[in-house]
Amino acid sequence: MMQKIKTAEPSLKKFSRGHYREFRLPQWFNGPEELTKILQEVWNRSYPDLYDRGGEDDLESAIEEVLKTLGIPNTDTTHKRYVYIAWTIALAAEATIKHYFPDDQIFPRVEKQVLLWLESGVEVPDNFVNTVFSDLEQIGKHQASGEAYNILYATLNSLASENAYTAVLDTLYYALTGDAVSGFSAAKRDMFNWLIVEVIPAAYCLRVPDTIYSGKWKFLPLIEYP
Repeated sequence: MMQKIKTAEPSLKKFSRGHYREFRLPQWFNGPEELTKILQEVWNRSYPDLYDRGGEDDLESAIEEVLKTLGIPNTDTTHKRYVYIAWTIALAAEATIKHYFPDDQIFPRVEKQVLLWLESGVEVPDNFVNTVFSDLEQIGKHQASGEAYNILYATLNSLASENAYTAVLDTLYYALTGDAVSGFSAAKRDMFNWLIVEVIPAAYCLRVPDTIYSGKWKFLPLIEYP
């Protein structure tokens, strides 16, 4: 009788600083092994766009690999997964908008439309996007808030299946390489790790993650991490 050979567990990178230093998927995640494998692979790479020391890997290619594993957004389920990714990133960017514009009314309008779509499949009215984003002076006043509004714009665009793939790439670009969520360089990699171990697993399961990343989170000096 032949013995079954156990496959060695991959050696996963651990980070010395941040809130997401180890690869741990949520206990409730029930996604396919293929998705877990690609999440582990992109976790282990080093990206210059995220200020990784000695990074040589391409961030956009890694994100595209993950999205490819989720599938093309041409079915209701897959499309919803893309929207959940975009909406989660929008939630992370909300604090930046509120910081610059405490009385902002754009985020609540986007939120209402996205939740209607997720819950009931209500389509976006014609010209709704252009109406919501008509105040270009406010949107372009500050770099961080401008990028956060770009995330909201892309999130609305993700509600159309033909735009979902590009829209999600846009939301992730502004969040990970810009200042929409945090302008702190050390937060870039940490935010990417959050994307890998919380956002993508949650989106696969058609939900938002348990934790929304915050640019207000503090980073301890290296010496204070266990």
